Amino acid sequence: MKLCGWALTILAVAGLWAGRQAGGQNQPRVQNFLLEETTVRSGMGGQFEAAQKDYCAAVVRGGAPACLVFSTATFGKSNLYWTLLPFASFIHYDQGKYTDKGMTPEQAKELSARRVPTIESNHESAIALEVDSSLAPTGSNTDYPLNLVTEYQLKPGMTSAFVATIKKTLLPGAKKSGAVALEVFTTRLGESPERVFVVTRLKKFQELDGPDPILAGMSKLERNTWESLFATYFQHRETYVMRYRTDLSDDPRAGAGK
Repeated sequence: MKLCGWALTILAVAGLWAGRQAGGQNQPRVQNFLLEETTVRSGMGGQFEAAQKDYCAAVVRGGAPACLVFSTATFGKSNLYWTLLPFASFIHYDQGKYTDKGMTPEQAKELSARRVPTIESNHESAIALEVDSSLAPTGSNTDYPLNLVTEYQLKPGMTSAFVATIKKTLLPGAKKSGAVALEVFTTRLGESPERVFVVTRLKKFQELDGPDPILAGMSKLERNTWESLFATYFQHRETYVMRYRTDLSDDPRAGAGK
């Protein structure tokens, strides 16, 4: 797949920097996320969304720092939803799931009866924010709801080198350009360890009509380094846009700029 302009380097998954407030104030950093990728049956989006809203409220009651929901925005797979739950440590899964603490068994059964029939497929994986290669957001999910996603499937064993290259090339460009965010996520469990997402946020689609600000912020050497390594690292890459769903998400951190 040949990509150019913004699609080449402005890469977004969801703007999920759970460790800092917008504006850069330091907070305890949550680096891990449960990523639930759900494809909903055609015509059942409304029923799924109503159930997912209740699901998010329940897991936050059960102790989740937030429950963040995204859906495909025009460009990408139809009927696709992402739900992300931050967690500090895998020890959480030894202590019981958020749903076990946020709902009674009867409530869980009722919610499942509404939610499960709407789902065509569902897949869960654990992803991690690569803090040293990422730029903390200066705008909230609500203010910048569009996420332009580039998903990479790397060649075996190339993840660490790829993330290091982002730190040396895209990250300096993002800082110089004043990008709202640049977030890099690697896969820890439940999917290929060579699956990598890199993230930024957009306010409107019209921003895609302009020049790529991250490329513009990179030196010639940084651009050449980045572009010359495409063949070295990639097996596959694709882009799509996910919209943050304020109406479905439950994020107690929102008052702190998230």
